Amino acid sequence: MTKSEILDKFERIEGDVKVIKEYLSQNKSVETISADSPLAVEPDFKLGYTLEDLYREFGGKVSLAHRLKSALQKRNINTLEEFLLLTPGELLELGNVGYDTLLRTKKALNRLGVVW
Repeated sequence: MTKSEILDKFERIEGDVKVIKEYLSQNKSVETISADSPLAVEPDFKLGYTLEDLYREFGGKVSLAHRLKSALQKRNINTLEEFLLLTPGELLELGNVGYDTLLRTKKALNRLGVVW
């Protein structure tokens, strides 16, 4: 997969990221997304996951989880919500995070019930 193809995939999710960011800014005290929301994966989906939950979902790919964790720490990203709000360009700029890490991240988020 070329860098251009990866960028295209990230640009497709940019609209979802904007919706999440807007939703979170308007509803800071709300922990759930209603089933009617376009962001809802399943009813009562909770945003209460942490980055550690995400890293655990990497399973046997500990090195990929470590790469992502190191890159996010360097950018001072401490919550899963902050990570989900990264733009496609910011994701591409994460040091030492490549296609395999991002693919594993997507799969881990899917296991948590987060569409990314």
